[in-house]
Amino acid sequence: MKMINPKDGKKIDQTIAFLVKKYSVSGNNPKPVITHSLHLAFYLLENDYSLDLIQAAILHDLIEDSDTKLSEIKKEFGSKIAKIVSALTFKASIEEKEAQYKELFDRTLKAGKDSLIVKAADVYVNSFYINLVKNKTKEIFLVKKIFYFLNLSKGKISKEIVWKDLKNQARKEKSRVIRKYKVNF
Repeated sequence: MKMINPKDGKKIDQTIAFLVKKYSVSGNNPKPVITHSLHLAFYLLENDYSLDLIQAAILHDLIEDSDTKLSEIKKEFGSKIAKIVSALTFKASIEEKEAQYKELFDRTLKAGKDSLIVKAADVYVNSFYINLVKNKTKEIFLVKKIFYFLNLSKGKISKEIVWKDLKNQARKEKSRVIRKYKVNF
């Protein structure tokens, strides 16, 4: 287990407290947003990513899952973290799911390496829940979504542990879905 120095620990505590406060007031996602966000953060921590990326991971879903504004995140945590969170926030105005994730992934790519790393961690953690989906079309869609992200981000972060972990997990999920549904893609 990686130890957190007290200074960074205090900043992580403040970020978690901000997430919990904001989400408890106006959270609107039935999924376990706080647990998910912490999972990402501690995955990044264990793999020696920077404090900024860990904080951005904690906050990455807050704008889309609560009434929190980007300006609040920028004021509390600075421009760098706000930029990452902004890049990882999907546009609700895009209703079609494939168009929505492609636009988000493309925007994340444009935002740079840090945003891609946090998004890769997000996709990686989410990939462990694909097997809980009880719909063939959605399961296949979710696996294809991972491969889209991997292909898009390969040139920027393929040497990162998070990208490699995601690639390995994606292959497992693809094999599982192919066996389960007897399909090829």
